[in-house]
Amino acid sequence: MFSDPLTVRFAGPHQESLLGALVDHAHVEVSVSPDAVCDLSFLQLLEAARVYAGTAGRVVSLSRAAEGGLLDLLERSGFLSAMTPEDRRFWLHEGVTP
Repeated sequence: MFSDPLTVRFAGPHQESLLGALVDHAHVEVSVSPDAVCDLSFLQLLEAARVYAGTAGRVVSLSRAAEGGLLDLLERSGFLSAMTPEDRRFWLHEGVTP
């Protein structure tokens, strides 16, 4: 869904794309390449989309568990240390059956 880089410089267009998809579809699956360049703004965008989707009766999911640069960013930013079970399902696909 998103093109690289997933950084603050491109946060506006990525937000518009994600919001548009959520308006048009009940379930939006986000695909992030393992070698994608991403920063904290992308994590914030996905977290905001999850909150919005939950309040709007929509669903946002990752096409696969976070890996590569995204997983590294989750670890460096402290997301992994304070995850709820719901967060672990979203980001790491723990407890998700294929």
